[in-house]
Amino acid sequence: MSTPFSRSSLRLSTMALAVLLGQAGMAQAQSNVTIYGAIGLDVISATHVYNGTGSGSVVKIDDNAIVNSRIGIKGSEDLGGGLKAVFDLESSINPDTGTARSTFWNRGAYVGLTGGLGSIKVGHQWNVADDYMGNYFVFGYYAPFLMSGFYALSDYYDNAIKYNSPNIGGFEGGVYYAAGEKAGMHSAGQKFQVAGTYTGGPFSAGLAAFSEKNPLGGTDGNTMYAAGVSYDFGVAKGRLGLATADVRYTTPFKAKLYDLGVDVPINAALTTSLDYVKKDVTDSPDDTYYVRGRASYALSKRTSLNFNLIYLKNKGNANFAFISELPGFAGEAGQSQTIVTAGITHSF
Repeated sequence: MSTPFSRSSLRLSTMALAVLLGQAGMAQAQSNVTIYGAIGLDVISATHVYNGTGSGSVVKIDDNAIVNSRIGIKGSEDLGGGLKAVFDLESSINPDTGTARSTFWNRGAYVGLTGGLGSIKVGHQWNVADDYMGNYFVFGYYAPFLMSGFYALSDYYDNAIKYNSPNIGGFEGGVYYAAGEKAGMHSAGQKFQVAGTYTGGPFSAGLAAFSEKNPLGGTDGNTMYAAGVSYDFGVAKGRLGLATADVRYTTPFKAKLYDLGVDVPINAALTTSLDYVKKDVTDSPDDTYYVRGRASYALSKRTSLNFNLIYLKNKGNANFAFISELPGFAGEAGQSQTIVTAGITHSF
């Protein structure tokens, strides 16, 4: 036979439940987890798409070039005194095929702390040039960081520790180190980068320096230095990005990179930009340049229409191509390429 609850035991049970719910409410107020992402697709028309034996034109549907499709989980916990614990897991997706891209959490997998003195994060994450140099160089695929020697303008690496400073009088910057994790070869494969920016009114300037060691060991390695300035005139913002690269292993070369760009807001919904980008290989005729125009029309805060028009030209034996059937953006020596894209993106 069951024993009925007394009024006192019922009151105690109710109080215990209230305490538990109160504690759960406190925990929820102090921490949060968010699922976020973006999905976008472009219809792309491209000429001179190389397949290793010949080239031709192609029309295809692919991931959006301005806002790459991704899904992520991020969260934070308030530790008190202005200090928070943070984490992020972010994965690229191919919306045209519904598949994941390469390593699942390829766009970020880190944990860290953030507070009044800045933030420090550990894990697979974007470098500090990506944090600051996008104000001077054009980003969003069809970008100079895809050219050999200049990947470090925007890239992510494994086993990384990153520090970002707070904004102090318009100055902010960061330090980045990625361990090579090679037994018996401490420096092999390690990467180091510093970057910073200053913004005062309409003027902004930034610097970045990067070095990496040969992953097979030895004393040789690659270096890249970048600088940029921008000025917002109100009706338009002018940008200038300059970079140098010294590649000392695999196929050694030195090169300079120039990006001259302008961003023009037409109205509250429509923004446009135009960039001229040139990679100039030292003591070689094997240079590449391209012109990129892009536009974005906001249908809402989360949904936009996007357009790109690119003309690319290689000289000598240079063979860079944004769209190719070969890996590593390898096209045909001396080829040109014209690309037109139109797409839609939605963020959530």
